[in-house]
Amino acid sequence: MNSNQRIMNIFLSLYQGESLSIKESSIKYETSIRTIQRDLATISNALHANGLKIQLIISPTSGDYSLKRMDHISPQELLVLGKILLESRALTKNEIEKVINHILDELSEESSKIIKQSLANELLSYYPLKHQENLLQLIWDFSTYITEQTVLTFTYQKNRGEVVQRKGLPVSLFFSEYYFYVILYNPTYKSYLNYRLDRFLDIQSTSEKIKIDHKDRLEDRQLRKKIHFMYAGKEVTFTFRFWGIIEAALDKLPDSKVIKEYDDNSVVIEATAYDTGVIMWLLSQGSNVQVLSPPSFVEKVKKEVEDMQKRYLN
Repeated sequence: MNSNQRIMNIFLSLYQGESLSIKESSIKYETSIRTIQRDLATISNALHANGLKIQLIISPTSGDYSLKRMDHISPQELLVLGKILLESRALTKNEIEKVINHILDELSEESSKIIKQSLANELLSYYPLKHQENLLQLIWDFSTYITEQTVLTFTYQKNRGEVVQRKGLPVSLFFSEYYFYVILYNPTYKSYLNYRLDRFLDIQSTSEKIKIDHKDRLEDRQLRKKIHFMYAGKEVTFTFRFWGIIEAALDKLPDSKVIKEYDDNSVVIEATAYDTGVIMWLLSQGSNVQVLSPPSFVEKVKKEVEDMQKRYLN
């Protein structure tokens, strides 16, 4: 075994978490203690020269050498990421554990232990969504389809269980309230349709090309201001009087602003969103909301309220 092979073997042993005794290594590789010391110095210099977040350290008690992983990212940042992932409930138990373990690999052993303890109870009681579909590969696949502008044909299960055949050009992938969604451009209707990622059953890529007119293009940054609900609908700019927590309403509707204030601490908010989804949210606020304009949107809300009352009258 030449020196390069010996140094590589020593490094791989250290990298796999083993501790190394200089004396035992000299016996194993049939060379002198001084040679092993030079090998370790070479490894240490190479780690430093390449800016790797790994440090060769020596135990003050045993004198053995080992590699210590330095934090690539702060433990505070990774703790926040872990908390957000667990709260989202978007991934299966298997996938959430895989992601969190890979995140912890970016930390030193000491920091990783602290984060594990902080997340242990939440991970133990983690309650994934009912669909139980693995999504990591699908998220990657659709990101690729969007980047490469790949037209797809697919089967899709609607919320009532009906399976339909569809075709479209995926243009956006986003996460909102527990679920990942894909927005596809439908060439037949020249419109954008919203699909839940976990409900795709069979996906086939095609060689077909779809060109979207410039006036019909959907900007991702604008989309994220308007779609924050399970149901989409048609875009509408509307106003409503609000007696609830103003900050919560403005956060829920990013493309919104207060345009009037009243002495009773209520305000008038103007916002732009997709009507079907935002009506669901407005009604969830109960008597804290009064939709003011436009008239057509007010009528939609009134109709929904009337339909709700009928459920109880009957």
